[in-house]
Amino acid sequence: MDKKIGKKILWTHNFKNEPGAGGVWMFNQYEYLKDDVDLYYLDRLRNPFQFIKHFFALRKLSKNYDIIHAQYGSAVGFLTSYTKPIKILSLKGSDWYKAPNPSILHKIRILVGGIFTKWSIKKFDHVIVMSNKMKNLVLQQHPDKQVETIVDPIDLKRFPEQKEFEKEKNIVKKVLFASVNKNNPIKRFDLAKESFDILNIDFPNTEFVVMSNIAHEQVCDFMKSMDVLLLTSTHEGWPNVVKEMLALNKPFVSTDVSDLANIANQTKSCFVCNDDPIELSEALKKSLLAPKEDLRRFVLNFSMDNSISSYKRIYNKYL
Repeated sequence: MDKKIGKKILWTHNFKNEPGAGGVWMFNQYEYLKDDVDLYYLDRLRNPFQFIKHFFALRKLSKNYDIIHAQYGSAVGFLTSYTKPIKILSLKGSDWYKAPNPSILHKIRILVGGIFTKWSIKKFDHVIVMSNKMKNLVLQQHPDKQVETIVDPIDLKRFPEQKEFEKEKNIVKKVLFASVNKNNPIKRFDLAKESFDILNIDFPNTEFVVMSNIAHEQVCDFMKSMDVLLLTSTHEGWPNVVKEMLALNKPFVSTDVSDLANIANQTKSCFVCNDDPIELSEALKKSLLAPKEDLRRFVLNFSMDNSISSYKRIYNKYL
């Protein structure tokens, strides 16, 4: 910290510290702040008895801290909002946006989580969001709230700059679809596949590649062989897969999520489309035929140093 704060900050979360559990980004950031930050794991929140237990335990524990930072909305934000210190909330996307789900049980869970977020957000002193698009949506409902955008960082060293745009040696062009679970209704795999199938009629030398459960140390090499990313999500915070592809100067074609339209409007190879397979397939054609360009410039600010500096600035404001 710019000034030594000595463990006066508590992060609340519900992420298991294991690969693929969804909280890797948080634990990576924690490594840079662990001398000043403690963690409180809100586990088994779907159990009502555990929920109540955490409510009282967290209220008691929070008296030892000056700042409580909820690393997610929903139940994590709700429980954190009833503590006494300065409260900061990080919204990640799925805790703010409405997500489609065919399961009645999951629909109820998403509905309750959204209610928790909307109810508790007014109790926080500061709100951090993933994109300017999300920031504007939050401010529409909470115009007096302190809201700012801090995009989760990526390790740019893992995705090194490619200064020369060499002519592709592979005849077959590869369209990448990335998702931990392709059946996740938020990702809309069927829309992506239909868009590719239309592309494949006019461009038969193309291949649809699904990246799922690839070890992070292998992602860079995997992406280097791709030509374009296809993203068909209903919503996103700021997708890491897009950041990583851009770092490698690889373009994207996407539905209108996050701040991707701002980037697409400044390029000749990236496109943001409506939720229409024909429009998406046409954009894929244009992207594959577009000249190579410097796309890495759009993610140079998404470094770990910038992210940590932003957190420190906010914390020091309240200490």
